[in-house]
Amino acid sequence: AISPAGEAAAYLLARGEDRAGLNVFPARRGNWEVMLRGLFTNRAVRNLLVPEARPGHTLHVPSGELLALWQAAERYAGEGTPLVLVAGERYGQGSSRDWAAKGLRLLGIRAVLARSFERIHRSNLIGMGILPLLLPGGLDPAALALRPGERIEVDARQEGLAPGAAVAVTVHRLDGTRQRFLAEAAVQTARELDLLRVGGVLPDMIRRVTGPATSPAPTQPVFQGGTP
Repeated sequence: AISPAGEAAAYLLARGEDRAGLNVFPARRGNWEVMLRGLFTNRAVRNLLVPEARPGHTLHVPSGELLALWQAAERYAGEGTPLVLVAGERYGQGSSRDWAAKGLRLLGIRAVLARSFERIHRSNLIGMGILPLLLPGGLDPAALALRPGERIEVDARQEGLAPGAAVAVTVHRLDGTRQRFLAEAAVQTARELDLLRVGGVLPDMIRRVTGPATSPAPTQPVFQGGTP
């Protein structure tokens, strides 16, 4: 249900909607502004980066402001900062998995590091040009113990990316140290690699209509750098 106290409700009420008729998110899935404001607002979601934050909120770095995710994402987009999501087991399990992937792309998330992925959501992420990566054994969000202001660098270049390939990840800690490990690209086919290279399904459709001249240069990285 759309909470009357949430960001999505505020958006709808400001446009004349009745508070008693907000309904549920699946009924509003044609409105991307509503769905964007509903991302990660489920009460079961825990933000380990900022445990005190309400669902759907996070800390913007370096301002230190606690903002709704969509507002923090706007800030990062304006600063040219790509984002990384770090998740746990069976990431993406549930309904509206297609919208979950669209929402991540709207937030500016370029890669997801998870212990495991729900099968359909993994494919949907690739369809949105988002790189799914499997954390190595022994690492999960709690073990990484990320702190606000630390930076994740994902080095996934086209020439080295293949189904199941090892992808170098570096966590730049606040104390100046670096934690390095190899994640596994949760990519299964050459077609999925092609979608990642062009940025997802929609850019691929445009490329097919306009011709190969719109394809990115071979040396362009699929993803490099990011803030959790």
